[in-house]
Amino acid sequence: MAERVYPSNRPGVQNLNGAYTKGQMYGASLPTFRPTLPKKRRNRCCICFLCLVGFLFALILLAGIAALVIWIVYRPHEPSFAVSSVQIPKFNVTKDSHLSYEFVLQVDARNPNKKVSFYYDPFSVKISSGDVDLADGSVPGFFHGTKNNTVLKADLKSQNLALSASDAKNLKSAQSKGKVKLDLDLQTRVRVKMGKWKSGKVRVDIKCNEVSAAISKKASTAASSDSKCNLKLKFKVIKWYL
Repeated sequence: MAERVYPSNRPGVQNLNGAYTKGQMYGASLPTFRPTLPKKRRNRCCICFLCLVGFLFALILLAGIAALVIWIVYRPHEPSFAVSSVQIPKFNVTKDSHLSYEFVLQVDARNPNKKVSFYYDPFSVKISSGDVDLADGSVPGFFHGTKNNTVLKADLKSQNLALSASDAKNLKSAQSKGKVKLDLDLQTRVRVKMGKWKSGKVRVDIKCNEVSAAISKKASTAASSDSKCNLKLKFKVIKWYL
């Protein structure tokens, strides 16, 4: 009987003890080691971010080109508002701190554009003097055509408006001097028309501050230095105006 040599000299891969496993003895192949490839998630995120930045840049560029073309073709300018005259035929502060008044105002609205017109909703009108709210009312809306001047008229009256002691004292002083400084606030919504295109409605606040007016039945013309009004657009975002 032949003598068996252990371990044999058969070529192959030995285990840690220097001997072949049972599978190796019967010719079984060892599993092939395949390294795991690195994930490409980070590269994909970078590509998506660059695409987003490129899209936003292109959008801004197109908006800028469109705005430039509109400006070249239409040369838009904002309309202007100014108080042209103020009449206060009645202004009386009583001893028990009550005010009776009548204000008759005229505001000039000017559209300097040749190719741009405006559609105004009705205006709300508020008159105050210092911190005292004196009167409020409204004037009708109108279509403001190109190269057009339109006069807005407001006639506001009240009887026995209650005042605080300090406010009554200040207005009594103005009454004795025959002159009072008024702040006029107008608010409306406007649509812009350029050619056949019409915009959506945008809120407009118009403020005419410290307009000097004589207390007299005769209409007084507002001085050019204090008759100009400031116009500010208010854009609505969700529930807030910016």
